[in-house]
Amino acid sequence: MDRRVHDHSRTLLEYEDKTSAGTCSIHCTAAQMAAHREKTIIRMLLADYAAKELVAAQKAFWVIGGKKAGVMTGRAKWAFREKTAAERFIKDHGETLGSYNAAMKAAFADMRDDITMLHEKKRAGQAGLTDIQMHPGCIYCGMDRRAYDYSRMLVEFADGAITATCSIHCAAIDLALNPGKAPKAVMAGDYRTKQLVEAQRAWWVIGGDRYGVMSLRGKWAFAEKGHAEDYIKEHGGNLGSFDDALKAVFEDMWEILR
Repeated sequence: MDRRVHDHSRTLLEYEDKTSAGTCSIHCTAAQMAAHREKTIIRMLLADYAAKELVAAQKAFWVIGGKKAGVMTGRAKWAFREKTAAERFIKDHGETLGSYNAAMKAAFADMRDDITMLHEKKRAGQAGLTDIQMHPGCIYCGMDRRAYDYSRMLVEFADGAITATCSIHCAAIDLALNPGKAPKAVMAGDYRTKQLVEAQRAWWVIGGDRYGVMSLRGKWAFAEKGHAEDYIKEHGGNLGSFDDALKAVFEDMWEILR
């Protein structure tokens, strides 16, 4: 985040090896410290909430909590050079006066809640967006998933990770590279309607006179069996399952590569 915008909460860490790290808040400072335990901190400076000037973290008066949400965290932790300024803030916004140790303890204690809060904000911001708007490009080949809405795939894993691809070909690569990750859902673009459908429940047409995406042989998903059969009447190919389509993908990979 832009530290100019958060000049009232910014921090600066200086290390023994003469490197430094600037963050937007004590929350990100705590994460920085956890990620680099091997580095020795010689000085930590934080912005005075009122004056916006950097002060020594250990010497500051800290306000923990209150009505105002913190930066990158739900529970605020603000530093003040002057105790009277901290006390005035508490009168206006509530909560308690604390030490540097109390503020850092609160920062680490809040990390799990903060992660949940930020994920919820992200999900709220994405509400109403289509998978193509959230993931416009294929993660492997970079192809525009808007142009290939009829063949795109979306794989969601049990750990929450999502892989968006242009086709079953690139989705198969992802599944092959992550054999230890369990897919929670595998979705495919319906060739006719362009809507995402469950790949396992779809009717797949393999082959025909139309080239596939990232493959010579087409593999197309249809939510309705009748639509798949109509495609076969017009373009040829064979009706199959998702497993049949995946088998065909890996067969074709070798033909492409050899």
